[in-house]
Amino acid sequence: MKRQYGFTLLEVLVALTIFATVAATLLTATASSARNAARLEEKTLAGWIADNHLGELLLQRPSPAPGRKQRDVSYAGRDWQVQEEIHSTSDATLRRVTLWVAPNNPQDNSDIQARASLVVSGFIGVHE
Repeated sequence: MKRQYGFTLLEVLVALTIFATVAATLLTATASSARNAARLEEKTLAGWIADNHLGELLLQRPSPAPGRKQRDVSYAGRDWQVQEEIHSTSDATLRRVTLWVAPNNPQDNSDIQARASLVVSGFIGVHE
């Protein structure tokens, strides 16, 4: 009798189980990495928008009055919403500025403060 060489059905099933487990783990890790990269990109762009907006407020003459404003911005091929809230401080020469930056999603009607990707606070000098 000739001896046959090869894998048994049990060995093939064990190998397929190991391969499926490794493949599922790699797919999960890849999907998680892609989500993290997209979130990081969103936060980075929101940070640049907030920095630009704060810079505009710093250069504005006369300085912006206390209050709340919201505007739409197009940046990096995307639509964003920026909400600014300006408050007086105990120092008459300073105003506190808080900015909320969020992607503009027409399907999401929630408040910008609830869906903001980034919240930035700072101070601007008062120039009349």
